[in-house]
Amino acid sequence: MLEQMTKTKAYSYLTGTFCALIIASNILATKTLKVEFIMLPCSIMTFPILFIVNDILSEIYGYKMAKNVIYLGFILNIIAIILYSIAIMLPSDSPNAEAFSSILSTTPRLFIAGLISYLMGNIINSKIMVVLKEKYNDYLFVRCIASTVVGEAIDSIIFITVSFYGVFPGELIITMICCQVVFKVLYEIIAYPITRKIIIFVKRLDD
Repeated sequence: MLEQMTKTKAYSYLTGTFCALIIASNILATKTLKVEFIMLPCSIMTFPILFIVNDILSEIYGYKMAKNVIYLGFILNIIAIILYSIAIMLPSDSPNAEAFSSILSTTPRLFIAGLISYLMGNIINSKIMVVLKEKYNDYLFVRCIASTVVGEAIDSIIFITVSFYGVFPGELIITMICCQVVFKVLYEIIAYPITRKIIIFVKRLDD
């Protein structure tokens, strides 16, 4: 398969991966992970990968094509939530109906928080990646980490603040935001060698 890979095929695979991860994030976010005083949504597992794929798309295909993928993920996210909501409203004799509703239902507040934070975080991440490339083309590591720090910070601040303001104490909200950003950035730093290899591999492909 890799022998027949082109930049166009790689773009479609990266797009599919990005969209699949954003749909999975919706479900994972319904469960929280708690370690000592740290409480994070389980979507923490997928969002760093989303930003890594975003970096790869922005680096190789440019801001416009990366933005198209972000918008596609945004639209599919809305469609998935609408379908979940319709399925929940449909009559059912299934013993799993209540669990299904509990996991896949969402409040307007979380829905809005998730969409705005996803869109703003990813678009700004992509924009920074491309803008820095014009000045620091030889510093891929710096560009990847810098764009992630800003993008993840914006994503976390918007999502956690909109979702939990008035629900949790301000100190806990700030702690959650800081923990998310630190975890996601460390995640990308650890995964950087893989990110770099993928970028180099795709750049060498013919189209």
